[in-house]
Amino acid sequence: MRRSFALFTAAFLLAGCGGAETTATAPPPSPAPVAGGSWMDGFCGSLIDFAKIGDFRMPDFEQDDPANARNAMDEAFGVFAPGFDNAVTGLKGLGQAPSAEAESARKSIVDALTPIRDQVVAAKAKLDAAPKDDKKATAEAAIAFRRIGSDINDMPDPFQQLETNASLKNLAGQAPNCKKLPS
Repeated sequence: MRRSFALFTAAFLLAGCGGAETTATAPPPSPAPVAGGSWMDGFCGSLIDFAKIGDFRMPDFEQDDPANARNAMDEAFGVFAPGFDNAVTGLKGLGQAPSAEAESARKSIVDALTPIRDQVVAAKAKLDAAPKDDKKATAEAAIAFRRIGSDINDMPDPFQQLETNASLKNLAGQAPNCKKLPS
């Protein structure tokens, strides 16, 4: 899930004509790129916890040690639940997208993540409601976690459009939170 974002910049130099020296300033940036950069900053900010899922490694545990297995499942859901939930909630809460491409990227990611987020949140809630020594609840959580892992492997890459779409790459270059995503 590691992706890099390129920053594209352009400089314009204006020079005066004739013998007189004049100083010309570049026109102020249009509100669209600033608003687009701000929107993209929120977009990428929504994905920061989700990106951490790619670095998560399930801790080793003995299957015949229920307490250790429960701790491993709690740790896993402690990373996955906020990762998916913050991504879906954050992306849904963004204001008007700066372009149709940006809106399409947001929609495709929300559509891909929402069903998995719902599974993660439900499995975590069920595990959290069970007593810590409930072997059956821990086993069911492990089964749910394997199913969730399979669904994650089958989903489209949520960062692909940020890499392949020049407009979105440019917006990402204006967004500090995009630089916080793994590269």
